[in-house]
Parts: sequence; structure tokens; C-alpha cells
Amino acid sequence: MNTDTFQSLQDWLHGRHYDISQQGDQLILTRNGKTMAVVTPPDRYQVSAVDMTFNEWVEFNKCLRNIRHYLSAK
Repeated sequence: MNTDTFQSLQDWLHGRHYDISQQGDQLILTRNGKTMAVVTPPDRYQVSAVDMTFNEWVEFNKCLRNIRHYLSAK
């Protein structure tokens, strides 16, 4: 998976039913309109929703991992 651009990251996340937006330096990860996490570069993660099944948690962590890859590629 190529996360070198914001658009490629957005496309990958959409395939997993997540959305991402930028507000200043922060990246806001949402799912079904609910904020799931706020990522503040370089390494601050504020998780907003922790009521998930194990499989949802695995997918959520994949999303955070790829956001981190995107930030490190910038």
C-alpha cells in the first residue's frame, strides 16, 4: 500500500469505511461521522472511541499504522 500522498491514504481508509480530514497540523480519523482518533504529528494519538470488537480494533490499528507511515513519508 502506498501512503505517500494524502489522497492515497484517504482512498485506503475509505476502503475500510474510515474518513480522514486535516485541521491545521492534526489529522482527524472518523467512522460513520464519529471521531475515532486525533493524530497530532509527530507522535501524539488521542483515541476517542474504545468500544470495539477485536476485529474492529485490529482494523483501527491498521489505520493508525498507515497514518503513521504517511506522516513519516512527508
